Amino acid sequence: MPGRTRQSPVYVVYPAALFDGWEVVRDRDDVPVWFESREAATMYANLQAAVAGGGIVAIENWFGDTESSWEIRPGGANQSTLPVSRS
Repeated sequence: MPGRTRQSPVYVVYPAALFDGWEVVRDRDDVPVWFESREAATMYANLQAAVAGGGIVAIENWFGDTESSWEIRPGGANQSTLPVSRS
């Protein structure tokens, strides 16, 4: 519909609770995908955002706090760091 903006998907990378490793989930309602390393999980999240036509990738710590986040723009070529609020 004209005038509607598309909501960008959010891919969250976080430490796995039951096993050593990292998990990636889209918008908190997806089944997580497990990886051995943070780097592999982050690469997967970046690629998924690029394939989806853009999105936001956020890295969380054990406490659920966002350590960093960035936007993947359509085409996946550009990344920009987004401000992160710490509460």
